[in-house]
Amino acid sequence: MRGTSVHLWLAIVVALLLTACGGSLATGGDEGDDTDQTTVDGGESEPAEDEEASGEPLKIGVITGLTGAYVQLGEEQRNGAELAAELLEDRAGDRPLEIIVRDDQLRPEAALREAQSLVQEENVDFLTGCVSAATTLAVNQIAKEAGIPYLGTCQTEQLNRPPHFDPAITYHLAPATSINIRAGAPWVCENLGQRIFLLMPDYAYGHEQNAAYRSIADDAGCEVTGVAWFPLGTTDFNPYVPTIEGSGADVIVFGGAGRDQINFMRQASQFGLKDDFEIFFNIEDLTFDEELGFDLVEGTYAMAHFYWTIDDDGVREYVDAYQDRHGRPPGGYSVFLFNAVNLIADQVAAGNDSTEAFQNALEGLEFSYAQGPETMRACDHQALAPVYILEGLGSDEAEDRGGSAEHGFREVVETIPGSEELAPSCEEVSQEFTPAEPDTDPS
Repeated sequence: MRGTSVHLWLAIVVALLLTACGGSLATGGDEGDDTDQTTVDGGESEPAEDEEASGEPLKIGVITGLTGAYVQLGEEQRNGAELAAELLEDRAGDRPLEIIVRDDQLRPEAALREAQSLVQEENVDFLTGCVSAATTLAVNQIAKEAGIPYLGTCQTEQLNRPPHFDPAITYHLAPATSINIRAGAPWVCENLGQRIFLLMPDYAYGHEQNAAYRSIADDAGCEVTGVAWFPLGTTDFNPYVPTIEGSGADVIVFGGAGRDQINFMRQASQFGLKDDFEIFFNIEDLTFDEELGFDLVEGTYAMAHFYWTIDDDGVREYVDAYQDRHGRPPGGYSVFLFNAVNLIADQVAAGNDSTEAFQNALEGLEFSYAQGPETMRACDHQALAPVYILEGLGSDEAEDRGGSAEHGFREVVETIPGSEELAPSCEEVSQEFTPAEPDTDPS
């Protein structure tokens, strides 16, 4: 059934706003035109040459953050979806393909409203998109009520766990938060330092990162010396400096993105933190590095699910097409929407357009579009993809090591293949996620 009652809608808003808080608050924040067609095993979208699509339109609703702290990621996602449709010649088999994009403003209530509008007014067949762990849960809730598949595209630990996961509806193309951290933390401890300080955004995603680091620290050979929380949109990180300097840490692990990451790095350089600590980012995107510039990026490290210089045929084709259209390589979050639109289009073209057929086709599916080899795990519909460790470069190394004098901000120094070992077990994801109690006393 499409749509929900007003009372149910309001109840969902309240529940999701509480979820977005991600746990109790802590000191440091008040709140929380190449037309080559990529194909995949199990379905291809290869209409005959010059044949016009004449079937019922396939409508994909994209909801992402086009305003707010993560606007760069939202714009990348829109670009990825639109490029996928362009390369598919706006069709999936014999069906015209329509991409309808909406802004969730990084607010769960806005995500609910836009998802409901796409379902009730636009009659979309699929929903996808998100750059926030809070808004993805809102979109998923509406998808469950409407009975249409939703492909989440932002990092979260909660989407494919109870009470949010619905095996007929929910899919997760971005990594679960703990997957990246289980992949990256051992590298950090071995190569950068064993004592780490966590500087985290005070909402669901930040608390998920905190929980993941604390669960993996001992096995990775690390000690978490403290954590501080900052609200989204923080412009002044000066209050956090004394706590970080007194923590005894070797490494600052920064869990924010977008404007938060940019503001932090500018001030980290100003306050000497860049000289005194190794700095590691849990999220990297080319758009952030472009705004920071080589001087601030140099000597930092990051992990990512995608980087434009990855040695993979699908990645190179995607990067070339994106660069032709936008005059620059793609950032990381664009790839999730490119993959999502291609995955949906291929399955619809193969006849897997019902919820049940789509589910049966995707569970256990091995595919590769623009991110390297991936597998959709059957038990929780989590895409298992590679994780990449990146080193920040100076302008003098950009062309030789980074692949471009203008855009070569980082080099891939380690590739960690996607695997079951990095993901929470199927038994773990059958249980509701509970974030670790925040610890604000660095010792």
